[in-house]
Order: sequence, then structure tokens, then C-alpha cells
Amino acid sequence: MIGFLKARYCKRWLRGYGIKLVSGPFALGKGATLIMEEGVSISIAKMEFRLLMVGAMTYMRSSVELLNVGKIGRFCSIGNGVVIGQDKAAHPLGWVSSHPFQHDAPQLVYEGQLSAVEIGHDVWIGRDSMIMEGVTIGIGAVIASRALVTRDVPAYAIVAGVPARIIRYRHSSEIIADLLASEWWEGSVEDLLRRPLNKPEAFIQQCRGEPVTKVAYRRVSVSRSGWSELAAEHLRSPAKQ
Repeated sequence: MIGFLKARYCKRWLRGYGIKLVSGPFALGKGATLIMEEGVSISIAKMEFRLLMVGAMTYMRSSVELLNVGKIGRFCSIGNGVVIGQDKAAHPLGWVSSHPFQHDAPQLVYEGQLSAVEIGHDVWIGRDSMIMEGVTIGIGAVIASRALVTRDVPAYAIVAGVPARIIRYRHSSEIIADLLASEWWEGSVEDLLRRPLNKPEAFIQQCRGEPVTKVAYRRVSVSRSGWSELAAEHLRSPAKQ
């Protein structure tokens, strides 16, 4: 009962920042920390990360698995059933067996080399896709539904298939360079909504004369042991290219 009441209080407290965490704080593993900026929405999710930072306005649909992932940027759209950070070195392939029964032998120690996924801003990840551990997804990329991503994805690339391959880019190389230079994701929603978002060329031209005013979104930290507001700061993205 106490846990239920604490989870309910946490969810109510998060709503003050425009944040929705359906699974509640006790869905996090022991010792895990989830840092979120304003406007984040995470539906029912499996959470096995140690430390994850999620940027403003990013949303995730139900049945997402957040495994070995360290950073998700702002304005990302993540569909149902997406798996992020799936292990690819969990079992020894060079041993006699790949089965973990071998780990019971005291003289046998297997430690796979794992690294966290990093996802840039404005990334759209389609339903039931899987991103393997260690992958970096560039700003503005699109991952098609049921794609299996095994390698880094460049900024604004659209990838699909098993394994995922680049189908095309969302924009020309010139527009991509200008959008990256604008760093529009650092701006407030109010500022962005008054700009021609449906016309990239006009948007870029306006940004040249009137750069996006950068804001520091409010941030919160959530764990099983408690939750608190953090000092606001800019959430930097992975490599732009």
C-alpha cells in the first residue's frame, strides 16, 4: 500500500512538469536513475538501464523496452514494442557452449563488452523495431517499423529492413547541414510553433535572421528511492553526423 501511494504521489508530482511516467518509479531497477526534461511521456515500459536521460517532448508508446540505453534526445517519437539496447554480446560464441550454465563454474568468467545506445533529437522509431546495444542514432533519423538496427545511423537518414539499411535521406545534404546548424531543438515549443515548420527552406531562412532562442528545460531525476528537480541545462545530442 505504501509503495502504491508513493508511486501515485510521484506521478502527480511529475505532472507538474508535464511529464507522464505510466509505469511509475518502482518499475526502475534498483540503483537505476531516469532523468527527464519537461513534456516527456513514457507509457508502460520495461526499464533495465542504469542511467537514462530523456529530452523534452519525447514520447514513447506502450511495451517499449529500455535496456542498455543512455541518452534519448528531444522531440523523439517512439512507437509501440520498440526495443532499445538489445544485448549482442550476452553469450560467449567462442566457448564450447553459448548457454549460461557454464557461468556456474568458478574458473569461468564471461563479461561481454557492452555500450549504451545514444539517440539524437527528433528521431522517429517505428513500431516493433529493435536497436542493438552500442548504436548511435543521428539527429532527425527515421527507423522503419520492425527494422533491426545493428550499426550507427547518420543524421536525417531513413533506414529499414533486417538488418536495417539506408533507404534515403529526409532532406538534401544542404538542408540537413542547415537544420543541424540551427539547433532548433534547443528552442522552446512556443518559439518553434510560430515558425514555418512545414517549409524547411523558409524555416532555415528565418532562423538565419532570427535564430532560435535557446531555453533550458526543467529536468527531474527519478529513482526507486525518490525524485527531485535538477538544475536545468541543455541536453546535448550524440554526434550530428
